[in-house]
Amino acid sequence: MCYRDPGRSLLAGALGLIVGAGLCAQAAPWPPRAAGDLPSARIIVKWRDQGVAAMHIEGTAKRAARLSASTGIHLTAMREIHDRLDLVRLPTALAGADLMQVIARLQADPSVQYAEVDARRYALAFPSDPPHDARFLAGSDAFGSWQGQWYLNDPDGTTPAAIGATTAWKNPNGTGGYLTGGGYVIAVLDTGVDFTHPDLGTYATGGKLLPGFDFICNDSGKNCSSITPGNTYHVANDLDGWDSDATDPGDWIDAIDLSRSDHFFDGCGSDVYPDHHVDSNWHGTRVAGLIAAITNNGVGIAGIAPDAFILPVRVIGKCHGYLSDIVSGMYWAAGLAASSLGSIAANLTPAPILNLSFGGNGPCSQTEQAAVNALNQAGHLVVVAAGNDGGPLSAPANCQGVLAVAGLRHVGTKVGYSNVSSTAAAVGIAAPAGNCVNVNTTLPWTQPCLYSIETTSNDGLTRPGNPFYTYAILNAVYAGNVLSANEGNVGTSFAAPMVAGVAALMVQANPHFTARQLIARMQAAATPFPVPSTAPLGGVCHVATLAQDSSNNYTDVQNAECQCTTATCGAGMLNAAAAVALAFNPQASIITSADTASVGQSITLDGSTSTAAANHVISAYHWTSDPDVGIENASTAIAKIVFPALRPITVTLTVTDDAGRRDQASKTINSVALSAGGGRGTVATDALLALVCAAALAFRRRQNRAG
Repeated sequence: MCYRDPGRSLLAGALGLIVGAGLCAQAAPWPPRAAGDLPSARIIVKWRDQGVAAMHIEGTAKRAARLSASTGIHLTAMREIHDRLDLVRLPTALAGADLMQVIARLQADPSVQYAEVDARRYALAFPSDPPHDARFLAGSDAFGSWQGQWYLNDPDGTTPAAIGATTAWKNPNGTGGYLTGGGYVIAVLDTGVDFTHPDLGTYATGGKLLPGFDFICNDSGKNCSSITPGNTYHVANDLDGWDSDATDPGDWIDAIDLSRSDHFFDGCGSDVYPDHHVDSNWHGTRVAGLIAAITNNGVGIAGIAPDAFILPVRVIGKCHGYLSDIVSGMYWAAGLAASSLGSIAANLTPAPILNLSFGGNGPCSQTEQAAVNALNQAGHLVVVAAGNDGGPLSAPANCQGVLAVAGLRHVGTKVGYSNVSSTAAAVGIAAPAGNCVNVNTTLPWTQPCLYSIETTSNDGLTRPGNPFYTYAILNAVYAGNVLSANEGNVGTSFAAPMVAGVAALMVQANPHFTARQLIARMQAAATPFPVPSTAPLGGVCHVATLAQDSSNNYTDVQNAECQCTTATCGAGMLNAAAAVALAFNPQASIITSADTASVGQSITLDGSTSTAAANHVISAYHWTSDPDVGIENASTAIAKIVFPALRPITVTLTVTDDAGRRDQASKTINSVALSAGGGRGTVATDALLALVCAAALAFRRRQNRAG
C-alpha cells in the first residue's frame, strides 16, 4: 500500500523454482480505505459442501436461480470464483441496512454457508508522493542530491531501521555463489507491471518477469475471459477482462470519471489536484522492482532478492480491485486454481511467496480467510501490507495466517500513517516504509524526499510512457503538473515487499521451511525496536481498538510518529542479515507415535523429518527428557521411551548439522489419565491419585511399625 499523505514445505508444496534460470504515485487515486457505506450489487455466495441439495446443482446460473426462488431475491449469476464459491449480482446496488438485510436473507437459506459483499481493496497511496527511480548509492547531479537505497544497507546511527540486505547477500549459497533469491518465484498481486522497464524485463529476454495473468474481470462480472457486448471495463481500464497480459495500462482518474451519474467512482477522488484528476501510479511496477530489480546492470536500483523472479498477477485496476478477482488471483498464483476457471491456463510457475500490497476497511472476509488457509496448508507464505491509516490492520492484513508488515521511519519509530496491531489481529514484523522528514507540507515540493523507498516506475501520466529510472529528485522535465512526477515513495506497500524479498533469501538458504517456520525464524532474527532519546509526538504506540463511527471508519487512529512495541508493530525490525543467518541453522522436528500415553506404554520419537540448510545434512541427533527417563537409541533419528508416570513428560531433540550448527525442538506427551475430558474424567483422575497416595501412606506406616 502506497501511503497517500502447518503445511508442506515451501519447496515441496509450492517452490516454483525455475530450473536452469541462471510512494508512489504523483497523486493517489484512492482514499486510505473504502467509504464506509458504498453501494454494491455484487455478492459472494459460498455453498455448503454437504447436507443440502444445492451442492448437487451444477453451474452458477442454476444455483443462483435456485437461491432466487428460495429467498425471493432476484439474483443474476456472474461467475464461479472457486469451487462452490459464486459471484452473483442484485438488480440494483444497495447500501447500509438494505444491503445487510439482503445478505441476512441469503444466509438464512440452508444451502448457503455464507454470503458477503464483494468488497473492494485499494492500493493505498500517499497523495504527495510522485514516482521516480533512484540509484542504489547516494549521490548528486545538477538537480541536487539523494540518499539512494539507504534501506538495503546495514543499520547505523542515522538509519537504524535499514535491513542489512547487503550483508545478507554475502552469505555463500553452497554452490560457489551467494544468496540472491536464486530463481525462486514471488507473486506480486497488484496493478500489473511495466514489462518494458529496463530494470525488470521479461524472463524470455533475460529479465525478471514471468508470464503472469490479468484477473480483473469486467464490471458486469460475466464472461471474464472474453469480450462480450454490454460489458463495461471501468476497473480493468484495458477494454477487456481476464487474459494472460498482466501489463499495467494505467489507473488514472479524470474529472469525467468523478462526475459519472452512476457514481461508480465514488470514494476514488483525490484532493491533490484542483481539477480532481489523478495520474497513474504504476504501483505494481514499484513493488516488483523492490523485490527483484535487475542488479549490477548499471541501471536504476538493486532488488532485495536480485535473482528471484516475479510472477505478476493483476488484481487492482482503476480505483480499486474486487475481492472476487483478488481471491481468484491468489489461488492461481499458488497453483491452486479451480477447474471452474475453464480455459484459463494453469500456472506453470506457482509462487511459494505472495506479496499483497493493498487493503480495505473492515475485518478479513470469509472468502479471503478461506483462501489464506488453503495457501498456508499448501505451504505458501502470504505477505501483506498493514495499511496506511494509522488505525487497526486493514484487510487482508488482519487475516489469520498472513505475515502483516507495519511501516517504520528510518530511525525505527512507526511512521505516522502505518497501521498497527488491534485487539483482533497482530502485526508480524516491521520494515522501512519511507518518510519525507525534510519536505515541506505544501505543494509544490522543491526538494527531494531524503528517506523515500527508491524503486522502479514509469513516467506516463496516464498510459505507460518511456520508463525513467535515474531521477531521484525534482526534475523540470517531469514537472508539468502541480506535483512533480519524480519524487519519493512511501507507504506500507513498500515495507511488505522488503519482507517478501528477505523471505526469498531465507528459502534459498533452507528450502525445507514451512511458512510457519519461515515466519518464526524471521521474527526471531528481528532487531528490537529502539527507544528514542526524545519521545515522538505520538508517544508509545498502543494496540488499536475496533471502534467505528457512523461511516464505518475506525476512530482509534494513531497517525503521528510513535514508539513501536512488540505488541503494536510486530516482533521487531526486519533484519535480513540475521534472518539469513538463522535460516542456515537446521530445523529440528519431532513426531511422536502418541500425544497421550498410559504408564508403561512404549512411545516412538521420530526426528527424521528434521532438515538442514541447502547443501548440508544433519550429522547428529540427541534426545533428552524432563523428567529424565531412559531413552532407547537417544543418539539416533528415531528413539523410544517407556511412558513412566501419571504426569506429562517433555522430550527434546537437539540436531546438529555438518557445519556444527544446532537447533532444538520439544514436545510434551500427556498422561491418558490426566487428559481425560470433562468433569467425570477429572473425578476419575482424582480418585486414582488418591488411591496411589493412600497406598504409599499405608506402605510407609507398615515400614515404621516394622522399624
